[in-house]
Amino acid sequence: MSSTRRPSKAVYRRRRLALLIVCVLVIGALIWGIASLFGAGSGEPGEASASGAPTASSAATASSDGGGAAEATPTPTPTPTGPAECAAPELVVSAMLDATSYAPDAQPQLSLSIANTGGEACVMNVGTAVQVYTISSGADVIWVSSHCQTDPADEIVTIGAGQSVTAPPITWVRERSSLDTCGTDRADAVAGGAYYQLVVSVNGIVSQPATFVLD
Repeated sequence: MSSTRRPSKAVYRRRRLALLIVCVLVIGALIWGIASLFGAGSGEPGEASASGAPTASSAATASSDGGGAAEATPTPTPTPTGPAECAAPELVVSAMLDATSYAPDAQPQLSLSIANTGGEACVMNVGTAVQVYTISSGADVIWVSSHCQTDPADEIVTIGAGQSVTAPPITWVRERSSLDTCGTDRADAVAGGAYYQLVVSVNGIVSQPATFVLD
C-alpha cells in the first residue's frame, strides 16, 4: 500500500501567496471599475449643462450686446411747434414817409412797416439793431441811420398771417452823414426842389424806394 505524500510547508506558503495576490488584484480591479463608473457618471451631466445653457458671462454679453443695439438707435428730433422765422418773399418791408414834399422848414419823418403776407405766423427781430434807413439822391448816398446810431436794441415780435407791424418814426434833420462826422457839424442836404429816395432794410430784407422832394 502506497502512502500519499503531503505537500511541504513551502508549497503551502506559495499557494497562500498566490491566492492573496489574486484576491488583491480582484479587489483592486473592482475598486478601479467602481471609481471609473462614478467618475464617468459625474462628468457627463456637467458637460451637458455647459453645452445646453448659456453661462452667466455669455448671458451678460448677450444682454450687453442687446443694450448696445438699443442705445445706438437714433432719437427722433422733436418737430418745432412755435412759429417759424420770418423770411422773404412772404415778409415785405416798406419805406414810409409822412409826406412826399417838404417845405424848407419841415423835417421828414421816416418810418417802416413789416408785413407778413404768408399764411402762417412768423417771428422776427424788428429792433433798431437790425433797421437801416438810407437816403440817397441818384448814386449819391446822403444819410444812413447806422452811421452814428446810439444804443441799438433787439426786439423779437410775432407777426400773424396777413398782419403788419410799424416802427416808430425817426426825424431826418436834412443833413448829410458819415462815420467820421459823428458829433460834429454836418453839411445840409441840398433843397430847392431836390429829389431824394428813402430805402429801408430789416434783417437784410430791403424795401422798394420811396421818393420825396425837399423844397
